[in-house]
Amino acid sequence: MRIATEAQIQRGVLDYLELLSRKKPIYYFRSAAGMVRTEQGRVFKTGKPGTPDISVCFDGLFIGLEIKTMTGRQSALQKKAQTEIEAAGGKYYIIRCLEDIWKILS
Repeated sequence: MRIATEAQIQRGVLDYLELLSRKKPIYYFRSAAGMVRTEQGRVFKTGKPGTPDISVCFDGLFIGLEIKTMTGRQSALQKKAQTEIEAAGGKYYIIRCLEDIWKILS
C-alpha cells in the first residue's frame, strides 16, 4: 500500500472543496505561510506562522484545515494557531486522508 504525501492529500482536499463549492455556498483558499524571494534577492514573509494549510468558511463558521500524513505532527506554532482559532470560535481539524474532510463537511 502506497502512503499519500501531504501534497497529495492537500490536492485531494482542494479538489473536493472545489466540487463542493458547486453545490453549496463555501469559501476556501490555500493559506499556509511561507517566504518569497524576489529577483532582487529581497525576502518577503507571507501569512502568519502556524496558519493552517487551508482556510474554509462554511455554514457561517471559520474552519482551519492542517494537512498531515498519517505520521505527521503539528509544530508548536501550529498548535498555537489551533488554540487561537478555537478560542475565537472557529474550528480546526487535522486532515490525514480524504475521508476526514468528507466527515467534517457532510
